[in-house]
Amino acid sequence: MSDRRPYPLSTERLRLTPLVEADLDEVHAIYGDPGTWLHLPSGRHRDLAATAAMLGRSAESWRTAGVGTWVVRRGDPEARRLGVPAETVIGTAAATAIDGGMLNLGYRFAPSAWGTGYASEAASAVLAAARVAAPDRAMTARVLVANPASVKVLERLDLELRWSGGGTVADEVTTGAASPSSALARRIYADRPLDDEQLRALIALG
Repeated sequence: MSDRRPYPLSTERLRLTPLVEADLDEVHAIYGDPGTWLHLPSGRHRDLAATAAMLGRSAESWRTAGVGTWVVRRGDPEARRLGVPAETVIGTAAATAIDGGMLNLGYRFAPSAWGTGYASEAASAVLAAARVAAPDRAMTARVLVANPASVKVLERLDLELRWSGGGTVADEVTTGAASPSSALARRIYADRPLDDEQLRALIALG
């Protein structure tokens, strides 16, 4: 059990602050944007309640593991360089507790922030924080094979491919049908070996 309060992080170009209720509208604008779900349309948040549920999961993760979800903003110098408000939320990065004594690394950014290296920068900061806060928990990440940009982010981190399998994303991408994510071609990465029970749990999550 962790008693560490949520805390901010910073990188060369970014500010990461724990997700709070005041962030929900901006975060929902990202998670509700079809453009951020090109590879998994059924994952899009269709109402604010879906985004609010993230806050609950993050709070529980902070309570039990000492890490959770951060919202990402550009640091002041970077914001001035790009001519955008420094307070604007451009994405999220998270290390959230999941079953099996593991953490799940996740990140999602507005399309306007793609191709900037922000996802790698934020994910690296979160990974480092998680290793300090919860060193006994395996850091894991799941990614669709058809999302090469996200795959590249994980391959830049100190994670190794532990499993690859699933089906095809063709129907999901072309029709937007809510096909089970367990049927999609995907990969599982982790910072340490996983036992069979942990792998089964991760595969079931999709």
